[in-house]
Amino acid sequence: MVNGPDYDFLQAIPVFSSLPDEVLRELLVRCRKKKFRSGQHVFYQDDAVEHLYIVEMGSVEIYKSDVNGRKVTLWHVDAGKVFCLANLFAGRSFANALAQDDCLIFCLPRKDLDWILAQHHELALHFITCISSKMAGYATLLEDFTFKNVQERLVKILLTNSQPGKDKIPVCSLTQNELACRLGTCREVVSRSLTKLKNDGLLDTVSTGKLSRIMLKDPVRLRGLGEPF
Repeated sequence: MVNGPDYDFLQAIPVFSSLPDEVLRELLVRCRKKKFRSGQHVFYQDDAVEHLYIVEMGSVEIYKSDVNGRKVTLWHVDAGKVFCLANLFAGRSFANALAQDDCLIFCLPRKDLDWILAQHHELALHFITCISSKMAGYATLLEDFTFKNVQERLVKILLTNSQPGKDKIPVCSLTQNELACRLGTCREVVSRSLTKLKNDGLLDTVSTGKLSRIMLKDPVRLRGLGEPF
């Protein structure tokens, strides 16, 4: 059997890379590739979960929301990543999954995942590592929401989501709406916090067409606003 691009893609994912060729090919047969349009949900909070998902193209936002529409972004799943492991074994989803742009996603039914795990126990160890990593991420989120104020959490997000720009000055491309979702607050609160930091000479905004990016003028002082991380 000639291996194709789908086979090469799955084999490049660390959690599947150790599977024998024949098992990986069988995995492909049992997967269904599905396209999700930008803004379409892969699943909703409290839905029954029946598939393991593998993102081939695009990005998926994992977020929680309440009955009033308030939203907290937990993380993003980019191409080459597996998601929904914890949900799959729990039976129901504890968060929403939303396509941030047009996505291609491999969907592996739970029964077929069970078939693979029964043959290759070492794969279960990889999955345990993945789930443990997410649990650690949740613990960090809980710590931040419990012990840090909005400004401290905002500073942390800006620092951890910035890339060197012109003159090697860190630049964060997240919008105010995206920052509000990650902080679990409203856009107005984010705007006031950014204005205060700007007035203190710690950051500036740079407009590039329709986009506005946040330039971190003094990362050292920004880090000093909160606890070390």
